[in-house]
Amino acid sequence: MELIQSKNLATFTAEMLVSFSLSLAVLKAIDLTDLTQLTLKRVMHFQMLFKAIFKNPEATVWNIFTPVGVTPELEPLGNGLQFFIKQYVVNADHADKSISNKFKIARKASSNMEGILM
Repeated sequence: MELIQSKNLATFTAEMLVSFSLSLAVLKAIDLTDLTQLTLKRVMHFQMLFKAIFKNPEATVWNIFTPVGVTPELEPLGNGLQFFIKQYVVNADHADKSISNKFKIARKASSNMEGILM
């Protein structure tokens, strides 16, 4: 039951980010590199969130991750996102090429200092 609720929340959060053109800056309070905070429950939740985000078209993924690269104060968030996604989403699901390809787009977008959106 709890897993279903987490999946629904992750999917809902991803849809909110996409629908309202929000950035991942809403996650700035979460340290995705602090292993003491990354409980199994949180890892699973954020895995589902990023997989739901990566189901969207490349331009949408780009637009969600770009604001993280534009704002210097969000550099730690960008680093945390890259670490978490590479470690827990891409490596955990390395057989899925579409996730890996979307992660490459997200990584480029979070390094996009000009803030150009697609």
